[in-house]
Amino acid sequence: MEHIPLQGVAPLRLITKMDLIEKLSWSEASIDRRLREDPGFPIPLRLGPGSIRWRLDEVEAFIRALPRADYFGAEE
Repeated sequence: MEHIPLQGVAPLRLITKMDLIEKLSWSEASIDRRLREDPGFPIPLRLGPGSIRWRLDEVEAFIRALPRADYFGAEE
């Protein structure tokens, strides 16, 4: 099967849990809690036994959707 690159489509990038921890600046426990309790949190992909990854585009969309903090008043 020949690989044909798609023009104008960014390649799919997958990140590890350690990458996710670094990107969010959250602990592993916080990420695990979000996976259990937050239906809007990105769902990881299982690549094989003991191997999971997150889609970078989904993680970035999640981050963009987080509410902004107002340090000087009420939350938005």
